[in-house]
Amino acid sequence: MQQHLVDEQSGSWLKFVLGIILPTALVIMIAVGSIYVVIIPVFKETFLDSKREMIRELVNVAWSVMVLYEEQEQAGLLSRSEAQEKAVEEIEHLRYGREGRDYFWISDMHPRLVMHPYSKELIGSDLSSFEDAGGKRLFMEIKEALSSAQSGFIGYIWNKKYEESMDVPKLSYVRKFEPWGWVVGTGVYLDDVEQKTDEITRRLTRMIYFGMVVIALLLTVTVIRSLIIERRRRSAEASLRLSRVKYKTLVEAAVDPIMMLHNGFCLYANKGMEELLGYSGAELEEMNVATLVAGEGAAHEQSREIWENALHGYVTVGQHEIVLKRKDGRPLTTVVSLARKDLGSQKVVVLTARDIRNSRRLEEELEQSRERFRQLADRLRIGMFRTGAGGGFRFLEANDVTKELLQQQGGRPLLEANLLDFFPDSQERQELVANLQQDGLVKEKSLSLKDSQGGSRTISISMVLVRDEDGTPLYCDGLLEDISRRQQSEEERENLIVELQTSLMFLNQPVRSSLSGYISCNLNTPIRTAAAMMSEAGRSAILVTSESGAMIGIVTDLVLRERVVGGTVAIDAPVYQVMSAPLIYIDDSALIFEAVLLLQERGIKHLVVRDAGGAVASVISNEELLDVHRYSSAFVLEQIRSAASVGTIGVSLRRLPRIIKALIDSGAHAENITRVVTTISDTVLTRLLDLAIAELGEPPVQFAFVSVGSEGRGEQTLVTDQDNAIIFADVAEVRSPGVHEYFQRLGSMVCTWLDQVGYRFCAGNVMAMNPSWCQPLAVWKNYFSKWIGESGPEELMEVSIFFDFRCLYGTASLTEQLRTHVFTKGMKQKAFLYQMAQNTLLFKVPIDFFGKLAVESGGEHPDTFNIKHVMAQVIVFARIYAIFHGLESTSTLHRLDSLLEKGVLGKERHAELREAYNYLMQLRLRHQLKRIDEGEEPDNHVHIDEISPMEKELLEKIFGQINQLRKQLSQVGQSEIYF
Repeated sequence: MQQHLVDEQSGSWLKFVLGIILPTALVIMIAVGSIYVVIIPVFKETFLDSKREMIRELVNVAWSVMVLYEEQEQAGLLSRSEAQEKAVEEIEHLRYGREGRDYFWISDMHPRLVMHPYSKELIGSDLSSFEDAGGKRLFMEIKEALSSAQSGFIGYIWNKKYEESMDVPKLSYVRKFEPWGWVVGTGVYLDDVEQKTDEITRRLTRMIYFGMVVIALLLTVTVIRSLIIERRRRSAEASLRLSRVKYKTLVEAAVDPIMMLHNGFCLYANKGMEELLGYSGAELEEMNVATLVAGEGAAHEQSREIWENALHGYVTVGQHEIVLKRKDGRPLTTVVSLARKDLGSQKVVVLTARDIRNSRRLEEELEQSRERFRQLADRLRIGMFRTGAGGGFRFLEANDVTKELLQQQGGRPLLEANLLDFFPDSQERQELVANLQQDGLVKEKSLSLKDSQGGSRTISISMVLVRDEDGTPLYCDGLLEDISRRQQSEEERENLIVELQTSLMFLNQPVRSSLSGYISCNLNTPIRTAAAMMSEAGRSAILVTSESGAMIGIVTDLVLRERVVGGTVAIDAPVYQVMSAPLIYIDDSALIFEAVLLLQERGIKHLVVRDAGGAVASVISNEELLDVHRYSSAFVLEQIRSAASVGTIGVSLRRLPRIIKALIDSGAHAENITRVVTTISDTVLTRLLDLAIAELGEPPVQFAFVSVGSEGRGEQTLVTDQDNAIIFADVAEVRSPGVHEYFQRLGSMVCTWLDQVGYRFCAGNVMAMNPSWCQPLAVWKNYFSKWIGESGPEELMEVSIFFDFRCLYGTASLTEQLRTHVFTKGMKQKAFLYQMAQNTLLFKVPIDFFGKLAVESGGEHPDTFNIKHVMAQVIVFARIYAIFHGLESTSTLHRLDSLLEKGVLGKERHAELREAYNYLMQLRLRHQLKRIDEGEEPDNHVHIDEISPMEKELLEKIFGQINQLRKQLSQVGQSEIYF
């Protein structure tokens, strides 16, 4: 009956749609289609035709200029080159279009560019492989088009740079000038055609929508009136045809197994129940369903009682676990729900059963998995915890590893504490809360954690915020892991790599890098005299010469031991009786490892080295060749640490350039190279301070010897001077003169020694020997307060290096207090950071308007650019943001990493800046080493000849990225809400 009613209603609606709505819709669709398919394309084609006609006539004008001068050539008034030159000059200055920006260009049929008013660098270039933005070989298509015709239109994609740079369609008209084999052309951008077409389309669309709305309103009125009449008629019919609702229909549609019971019998069971029990519906209706309950015992008796009551219409509210018996006799554990319903005049019980065997098995497996996970987590030393979702994130649950990591030993129970209480850095706490609220999770975030002994370690924390269905936070689950050892292992691995790179690189150096000269004697020289000469010169070998001066043999320590001391030759005999001959030679251009192989092959201990002219340059031993560890950073550091005098430190420090050269040649990362330089520099200063304190006596109060500038950032190069200061603890006024005197003497002594070993005095006198920079903590705080709050541009330029200070010796808590003071002041004084950014913008990036590398054209350093000024853009950018966000690190790269973690820098920008900084630092070190090799003072002025074409392209890309960074610096404190 219901189906019949539905079919009849569907038929009436179909007639209504076909009779009224469909014809109206077809008319509208035809009208709209004609507009979009016919009218708008006609408008667009008309616009294009006008463009074609315009550029055709413009090209004809330029072409007529060439005709004019070709006629003068034919008349003998001008030579061909003169005629062509005048034609090019006249056409080059022709302009048209909006603001006179459009132009003409000329190429030949090769094709090569003859004239272009803007791209002059391409004139004379082969354009065969030139491609537009869409990959089309534009000039080859022009050549092919004009091979069979005198003129034609060419479409392509070109970059439009008027208002903003973008690639748009462009149409050009070209015409061949046969006498000279030239092609003249011009083009126009077609984006305005699309704009006009879109404007017409929008206007017509609005008109169409308006018309459709009016028609729809009229049609709606008609439909509503018709529906009212139809609904009244069908309501009367429906009241006669609808009967009472059948529960059977609901049962058939249900997914869960359902059975209807009445007076102990099954009235109906759906397919789900049939499959669950294994009986057919007919079998269930004929059998005594009381027999479906299986099992024995008290629990099963209770289940049987609930089942019996249900069969007679008595329903026990809720869900009940009942074991049913399938047709095959197997027991089936189910959860049964009972409900009493009216089926006409009958009272029936609707029974829903659900098989819980799988869920029980899954719960058991889940519990086993949880136990295995707990055991695994305990073995992996991972802390697991659960906290509340707000406030201080109070602990709700925590395993033993979490308690151990958070150092809960006899103090306040962990479950009474808050997670945030264990992280003293307020900035880190705020970031943790912000990430949880914004993203719902924190993934492997590194946090500094103070332990009970006052030290610190690094903890990796991951947390997930769990919400309910309405999005309300419920709790947080998290993991803790101590990664301090992992970080230490990574640092040790990097140091090992640096050491291996250094040692291996020296084996690939030429022998000439290890020459130390030689001594010689006449063949008739007594052995006693020759041995004395060897001892006096500190040599293990002496060359023997003939009467004519030719080298004929060699006497070594081994020869003297075997043939004289342990042999029968008299000590006063001539040396030719014990010398070894012939001599084994090697060129000074051979590599060290080749010399070692030759020694091993011949079974000898010494080689005679010849220079490029064949003359003897030196004698070298296997010990000297294999003693490459002298040039590893570890050996140099050990020598510096054990040095007993300033002179010994200076000797060790002279090996530094060769170590750096080996690292650069082996492709070491710039970050590793600067770390080696900084470590050696720090070790030198530490040793000199130890020597100075041993001479002056113990300091009267706590102090910190700090470095500033590049040394403070850990970014020293081979162009280095001193930038340091002393901070000592505040003392009573009565003690002040004596304390000042001690540290003044200490600063003068250490700075003088630094100059002696190779770190020259600072030209700006920023040294601890300057009384201004040897002051108590309170004075330093006043300095920074004044610089941040009152300094003008020039003064701030001079003192900006002090904002990169690092404690190298003494009490680090003094510098920590000063850094906290700087952060507190610097975050509030936005004008100070604005001025710092503006000072940096005074340094120009060596790149021209077209993005090409630009160097100095004159002055003291012609054809160079100052790489230090370029790197300053990145350094100051990191410094400004570090001060504003309270970052403790002074290293530029570490600052950039921290800004990435805080979300201040995006991943792409962070990677660009890191790559740019490392490349520029490597180029800077390479240039300085080149200057040292040439016997010149190292500087920061990189000559254009030092850069290959490929490096030039890379530099232009890097400088473009730094220009983008300058734009961000120029906005500091201005148009953007601060940072």
